[in-house]
Amino acid sequence: MNKILRTVDDLECHLRGTASDGYSFVYKDKVIKSAFQPIITHDGQVFGYEALMRVYDLDGSRFQTEPFFTANDLPINDKINIDRLARVIHLRNFACFFDAGALFLNMSPDALIDNFNNKSGPKLLFPRVKSLGLDCNNIYFELLEHHCEAKDDLFTVIKQMRDKGVKLALDDYGSQASSESRAKSVLPDIIKMDKSLLQEYIAGDTKRLTDAMALAKSIGARVLLEGVEDQLAYITAIELGADYLQGYYFGRPKLLNEFRQPLSTAISS
Repeated sequence: MNKILRTVDDLECHLRGTASDGYSFVYKDKVIKSAFQPIITHDGQVFGYEALMRVYDLDGSRFQTEPFFTANDLPINDKINIDRLARVIHLRNFACFFDAGALFLNMSPDALIDNFNNKSGPKLLFPRVKSLGLDCNNIYFELLEHHCEAKDDLFTVIKQMRDKGVKLALDDYGSQASSESRAKSVLPDIIKMDKSLLQEYIAGDTKRLTDAMALAKSIGARVLLEGVEDQLAYITAIELGADYLQGYYFGRPKLLNEFRQPLSTAISS
């Protein structure tokens, strides 16, 4: 597909499902669904959820997510379309199935630039959020760690978003292009540390995480530690003074039908 989806009608033709059973979308013979993983405050409360994509073949078989989205032969237009469709279903599903909490939405640099260069962001995104009864103050856009050749355009777009009051999280700091220079350029509300930093810290190599947390403090960003997979990682994250925590210790990403009962608003330690 060479066409970039820019209108409501363009997007709607790929969607399936309802408010009662959840929304998904079909693209290039794949079915993409929403999964949500909890994000926890330092004192054990559920702060919000990160929305993630899960990919299936049309026959219902699970497909590996990363090869599908990161394949070098997947055209940039397709990547932008998938990024945009994912936000549509994540927003709808969150509005239908969650009563409270923040929503973290991933967004690639290329999709960000396209959204605002073509006015798709202001024209489609903000009215959609309002119509769903969601509060923009509870939505964080996660700038993915992907490299971007048009850096000046990216930072211009980020500034436009910030001027509109949009909240920003920098994803996977310490991986690929999610670096000190990007952090200082976009000044995110939250820096999500790549899980490798916590793993290194626990193994005794403390420099990268210590430096990253010092950077966050210097620019006024809160810290979210990813990769909290067990009790040792949890205790370490608390001792480090992280504002938020995310990882399998608190819960794996779940499809909507896997939320058999509401997640407790507190995590026992």
